[in-house]
Amino acid sequence: MPTISVDLDTESGYQWLADMTFPASIILGVLSIMHPQLYDAGMCGIELLDDWSCKNDPRMQCALHMWPMVFTNVSIIANRYTPLHCDPHSRSSWYDVLVNVGDFDHCVLDLPTLGIELLYRLGTVAAFSGRLLRHRVNAVQGNRYCLTYYMRDNIHHWLNVPRCDFMRVQSLEESLLASM
Repeated sequence: MPTISVDLDTESGYQWLADMTFPASIILGVLSIMHPQLYDAGMCGIELLDDWSCKNDPRMQCALHMWPMVFTNVSIIANRYTPLHCDPHSRSSWYDVLVNVGDFDHCVLDLPTLGIELLYRLGTVAAFSGRLLRHRVNAVQGNRYCLTYYMRDNIHHWLNVPRCDFMRVQSLEESLLASM
């Protein structure tokens, strides 16, 4: 059963939601173009969660009325490198969206499965399957924050949101996993 984040259910959490409205609208506009099926599934998920919270959790419903996005989750990674990993809570054919902000020097987003290292500057937005593609970010000097927007498959499953697999990744996923 879903619950509202303890950090979000505070005065500063609600202020953060208000402050995120404009940046989130840009990210959502981009997602609606890049992956319209995922955007629609996210909208469906938020609407179903709102319906559920109306009957079961008024505090969650209050937060959902301010929630400026279709993603079910946002994580903030502050001032740390991230070792090589995959993100297990999404789906292989869904995009996670990473936004890099702060004041820092030389940051690299490494996607070794693709043989790509990207200069990860202030304001860079990257969208890719965090479950399918292993990725890492180096340690930096300064203050770096990564806002990671994603949808949790278990929440969509619990809400009975129709699947939105826009690409067939089974053979690709098998190939990538075999190369690890």
